[in-house]
Amino acid sequence: MRRLAQLRPGERGSLFTSDLSVNEFLLVREAGFRPLGLVLGTSVYHVGIQLGRWTKNQELTKLSQAMYEARELAMSRMEAEASALGADGIVGVRLDIEFKEFGSDIAEFIAVGTAVKADGADPGPAGTWLNNKGKPFTSNLSGQDFWTLVRAG
Repeated sequence: MRRLAQLRPGERGSLFTSDLSVNEFLLVREAGFRPLGLVLGTSVYHVGIQLGRWTKNQELTKLSQAMYEARELAMSRMEAEASALGADGIVGVRLDIEFKEFGSDIAEFIAVGTAVKADGADPGPAGTWLNNKGKPFTSNLSGQDFWTLVRAG
């Protein structure tokens, strides 16, 4: 939260971070969105062990559920950071998973993207860019692909 407080979008002397390239930054601006700053969410999860019968192929449901929960935690924490900045969405989202050397059953999920605020971009009939849960939208599109999609309507 301290890092987010230093971003203070639009204020003189505030910090700005992003993982958008220069071209992506400019295209996102041209699409009618103002980049606010880098947002992230992380979740470190103990993946554990699941016993099963190995005489047939089967999904390891407990492990799958753990992976889904860890992913959702990381994504929701990133969305919370974007909301704290007053963002309408997050572009360039990527989700990285790292298995730690000190424990092969420990995985860190890291969601990273750039929070953006609609700055003249028409939200259409919905009247808002927020998703149906009232949270910032998330997009893994690059700045170029995001610009193309917005321009296409």
